[in-house]
Amino acid sequence: MRFIVVVFLLLNTVKGEFVVPDAKIEVLRPKGFRVSIPDQEGIKLFAFHGQLNEEMNGREGGTFSRDILKPKNGRWTFVDKTAELKKGDILYYWTYVDYFDGKNKLGYTNDDQVYIVDGAAAVNFTNDNPPIDIRGSCTVSVTEVEGPACAGTLVFEDTFSDFDEGKWTVEQRYADEPDYEFVMYMKRSETLELKDSKLRIRPVQADQVFGNDFVHSTVGYDFGQSCTGVKQPLECKRRYRNPFILPPVISAQLSTKNKFSFKYGKVEIRAKLPKGQWIYPELYLTPSSDIYGTKQDCSIRIAFTDGQNMRDLRGGPTVKSSTTSKTFSPKETSSNQDWCDNFHNFGVEWTPEKICMYVDREEYGVVYPPEHGFLSLIGRSKENHPRMAPFDQK
Repeated sequence: MRFIVVVFLLLNTVKGEFVVPDAKIEVLRPKGFRVSIPDQEGIKLFAFHGQLNEEMNGREGGTFSRDILKPKNGRWTFVDKTAELKKGDILYYWTYVDYFDGKNKLGYTNDDQVYIVDGAAAVNFTNDNPPIDIRGSCTVSVTEVEGPACAGTLVFEDTFSDFDEGKWTVEQRYADEPDYEFVMYMKRSETLELKDSKLRIRPVQADQVFGNDFVHSTVGYDFGQSCTGVKQPLECKRRYRNPFILPPVISAQLSTKNKFSFKYGKVEIRAKLPKGQWIYPELYLTPSSDIYGTKQDCSIRIAFTDGQNMRDLRGGPTVKSSTTSKTFSPKETSSNQDWCDNFHNFGVEWTPEKICMYVDREEYGVVYPPEHGFLSLIGRSKENHPRMAPFDQK
């Protein structure tokens, strides 16, 4: 599974009128290419999605995918530094713009675009857009992070050119509540690999690591001081006790626990989901605090699939594992292809009023809190909490 994680501060979006300018494509020397559109008043974001010599399936993420948050020298510019374009190559792409007309803001696309490399002289390479400086005047966002930030600002990004331990915690524990995955999460080369800016998570049989019949080991395994579990000892140490066997599978799990948190905003993760029996890939947000006593039992699912039925994608908020919660909030969309066949952009927009789910920037579900709040789904409607609780905290 490959992750590219992006978190934006929130801007409201409503309808307006706008036409995305045609993109200018430039082949760079010695490698790379540049895609740009002219800056216009009201443009707040420009995104490019493309792939080389392979037609795109609608608005899929593509091999090249990036959001540009600030214009430079009068243009919104995407730059790739590694691709080698030759005469006759075809670049298939689509572009996206967030446009604000002074009252309303909405996203617009320019779909099904094609550029054929004609062998004309390339131009010299110039650096991509510099980091955004948010210290000037700005519109205050409803998003909360550490320190000052402006609406529309990129506050967290990782394209995995290397592994940044300042951003990520690699879990070391036995899986437990709320999903009770029958697996051990470990930081091992067999389960976690970073190569060519792709972070791969791969489940392996426990016997490959610990030897034959590990599930019946009376010694078991103790994570010791490396354990990242916090709720109970069973997250850190287990051994076989008839009839309870040990997990037969080892996998990897990453989180930003104790390193980055936020409240309200847009999240987009570019990933290729795995397929296989007993595999349930899940991308989600979990609470960083436990104000309502539900830290272990609630989440916002950005993407969730059944590894054996890869054409149904689900997302949305969950509160514990109650039947009422399961039937109220999850949203689902289906595809005529397996979600594991290509990379996709899985997203969520989390606001003080609602939670919206997206895939490849197309909305497929919106969840509003019930009349008496999300906590009423688990029998806590008489408590004096905000309707969005527990989804009103980082």
